[in-house]
Amino acid sequence: MDSAPATGAVGKGARWVRLPFPLTLWVGLRVLSSIMAAFASALRPITDLEGRVPIWPPTGSLALWLERVLVAPWARWDALWYERIVVSGYRPDDGTAQFHPLYPWLAVPLARLGIPPMLALLTVSTLAALGLLVAFHRLAEREVGPLRAQTSTVLFATFPVAFILFAPYPEGLFLLWAVLALMGAREGRWWAAGAAGGLAALTRQQGLFLVLPLAWELWTARKGKEGLPDRPAGYHWLSLLLVPLGYGLWMAYRLFVLRDAVPDFSSVHGLIYSLLVSPSASQVVPVQTFLWPWEAMRRAIVHVVQTGDGDTVYDLVLAGLFLVPLALAWRRLRGSDRLYVAAMVLAAFSYHTGSLHPYMGLPRHLLLAVPVFLPLGAIVRRRWQRRLVADLSIAGWLFLVALYVLHSWVP
Repeated sequence: MDSAPATGAVGKGARWVRLPFPLTLWVGLRVLSSIMAAFASALRPITDLEGRVPIWPPTGSLALWLERVLVAPWARWDALWYERIVVSGYRPDDGTAQFHPLYPWLAVPLARLGIPPMLALLTVSTLAALGLLVAFHRLAEREVGPLRAQTSTVLFATFPVAFILFAPYPEGLFLLWAVLALMGAREGRWWAAGAAGGLAALTRQQGLFLVLPLAWELWTARKGKEGLPDRPAGYHWLSLLLVPLGYGLWMAYRLFVLRDAVPDFSSVHGLIYSLLVSPSASQVVPVQTFLWPWEAMRRAIVHVVQTGDGDTVYDLVLAGLFLVPLALAWRRLRGSDRLYVAAMVLAAFSYHTGSLHPYMGLPRHLLLAVPVFLPLGAIVRRRWQRRLVADLSIAGWLFLVALYVLHSWVP
C-alpha cells in the first residue's frame, strides 16, 4: 500500500481520493506541530504579538490572528537570526555570518512580496519538508521496497528531533539536498548529485561531507562500469567539485563582500573557525570548538553531574536515542552511506559549545545523518513494533515542539 486515504468523493459513488503517502504524512505533521505550538505559546507568550493577541477568542484582523496562532510561536532561537538576515541582510560584525545563506535567501523574495519574514522562513522550511519526505520515501523504496519504505519514512519524520523540519530552521532544506545528492549518485546522475551537494553546502557546513559518499559511489561505479556513459575518465570526477564550489561561493561572499573570511593560520581550530564558521560567531554562541568526541562527551557528562543542566540532559538523551537506530541500521547501510553517517556523527559528537550548554545542537546535527533511517523499514517489521515505535516517537516529537515554543530547550 503506497498511499493513504483522504476525504473526498468523486462522481456518483463515494470514492476515496488517495493522496500520496509522503503528502499525507506531511499534512498530518504540519497540523500536529501547529496545534502543539499554538497551545504551548498560549501557556507562555514570548513575542510581542503573542502578548497582545490571545489564541482564543480571535481578536483583531483575521490575518493578524492567524499570524499569531501559526507563525509567532515559532519565533525562537536561531529562527530570529534568520529573520534578521531576511530583513537586513548579512553584516560582518553581528554574528549573522555564522549562518549559511541559501535558506534565508530563498525566503527573501517572499518577504519582498509583503509576506512577514518569519512566515516566509516558515513557508520555505515547510515546503522543503514536503520535498524531503517525497525524496526520502523514494530513496527508501529503492533501498527496502515500497511497503517497508513507508515505515522508514514515518520513523524518520517522527523521530523526536525531526520536528525541526517544520520550524523556521534550515535542516529540512539541507536534508532535501542531501537526499537528492545520495539518490543522484545511486542512479548515476553524477552532475545532478554534485549540484545537490553544492546546494547543501550553501545551506549548512556539513554539506561538505557529501563529497565522501558521492566519491565512494563514483569509484564503485567505475569499478563495475555501471551508470557511466562513454566519457573521459576524469569527466565524472569533476562533478564532485560542485560540492566544495557551493561552499566556496559562500566563502567568496564572506571574503570579498563581508570581509569576514580572513584565514587564521595560528592553529587548526583558528583556521576552521575563521573559514568554516565566522569570527563573529561568538555573538551567537560564545564558545564553539571541536574536541575529540570522548572529551566533548566527558565534559558534557561532568557538566550535567555538577549543574543538572536540563538542556544538556535532553541533548544527551536524544543522542542516546539516535544511537539505537544507528546501531540497528549500521550493517545494512551501503558503504557510501556509512562514510557519510560516520562523518556526520563524529563531527556532531566532537562539537563543543562551552560551559553553559556544552552539547548545544547535538540532536539536530545527528539528524543530518539521514541514511540511518533508510533500513529501519526492513528492521521494524511487526505491526505492533511499528505502532509502538511510531506512537512513542510522535509523543517525543510533540514534547520537543512544546519545549522549543516554551523557550525551555535550545534545539
